[in-house]
Formats: sequence, C-alpha cells, structure tokens
Amino acid sequence: MEFSFGDKKFSAEVRKASDLKPVLAFPDKLKEDFDAYYMFRDSYKNEEDRKKIEVAGLRYDYTVIPPNSIGGEYIKTYGHYHPEVADGTTYPEVYQVLKGEAIFLIQKREDDKIVDVLAVIAKEGDVVIVPPNYGHVTINPTDKELITANWVCRDFKSIYGPYTEKRGGCYYYINGKWVKNEKYEKVPELRIAKPVNVLGVQGDMYSLVSDIKRLEFLVKPQKHMEVFKKCFQILS
Repeated sequence: MEFSFGDKKFSAEVRKASDLKPVLAFPDKLKEDFDAYYMFRDSYKNEEDRKKIEVAGLRYDYTVIPPNSIGGEYIKTYGHYHPEVADGTTYPEVYQVLKGEAIFLIQKREDDKIVDVLAVIAKEGDVVIVPPNYGHVTINPTDKELITANWVCRDFKSIYGPYTEKRGGCYYYINGKWVKNEKYEKVPELRIAKPVNVLGVQGDMYSLVSDIKRLEFLVKPQKHMEVFKKCFQILS
C-alpha cells in the first residue's frame, strides 16, 4: 500500500494478523493470515515541512486499520509504552481520528501494577492525547476503515515487551463487550471517557507544522504538565 501526501509518496510498514498473536485474546482463532493494519511513519508534505518536523524532534505518522476481528476481538494495534524523558515521566503522544471511529485503550503502569485504565471513545476529527506514563492500544470497533494520525517525539523506540508478556492490554474488546485479561492479577475498573481538545486544534492537526512550538509538550512534557490535566471527560 502506498500513501500520497502533498507532493510525496510513502510506502506502508505492514502489521500482519499473525504478528498480533502474542497480544490476542484468542490467538488460536486466527486460521488465515491477513494484513491487520498499515503504518506510514515519518510523513510530511514537502521538504520544508520535513526540516521543521526534524528540527522540532518530532515525527508525524498515519495508521490505516481496516475492519476485521479474530475470535470476536476487534482488530487493534499491538500496544506499547514509551520510555522516560525525565525522572518518572515518559514521553506522551497525540492522535487524531481522520476517518472512522476508534477506541484508545490507555493504561498507567507503576512498577508491575496497572493503576488506571481508560477506554477513550473517539470519532472523526477528535484529538486524543496519550499522557505521560500510559501505554496504549488503538482499536477499530466498527465495520468501517479507521485512519489515524499521530505526532510523537522521534528520538525514542517504543517498548512492546510488557504487552507481549501480558498478552495485550488489561482489557480486551470482544463482540462489543469489555473482557478482563486474566494475565493481569489485579486491574482497576475500566473508565469510559471521551477526549477533550485541549490543544484547540481546528481541522487536520498536521496544520500544527506551521506553529510547531505548540507541540513542544511531546518532547519536553515535564515543562507542560498542565496540558495533561484535562485530556478526558469521564463518561462512566
């Protein structure tokens, strides 16, 4: 799959359904492999934008998740955490739903315990901030294609190991219901939330490339902790 963006074309990094087996609720239910989702990393419209993004220490990505399920579990991304940028604070990330609907399952880990978990329900146009110290999984809970974009610091590698060890996040979304992942000994009650556009983004958030200093919180979150205080409205 190729993706045209401005005057540039990008090729996809493909995640196969078989790649997700370590984090699936029912890996044995996968009988025939397929493309689970497509990632277009480090996207930009032109060389001027590329330079701005690199100087700011950022990266802009697209992810395309076609509708599908395995054993009733809706297709999702693998899930990962981010490393620390400062003592006790990990890198955040910001997403936008460009097409379709998404659930962002985010969970906060302290030592080896999950102390908070939210299912953030996002529709087209919504901007979702993943705060410091949260891991996250993106789920396509519909029968339509999901396309998301994200801004993130470019200077680190995601940490997948904890999701592999626990076979995914602490909840699975199966046939429209939340099911606790029994690999976790104790988990908090799942909170349902919707995102709050604290950045005041209007339209496509790629436009922030023209005012890229507003994204400094992704590189230096310890200087902008107020951004993360009202990211979500709790629904239940």
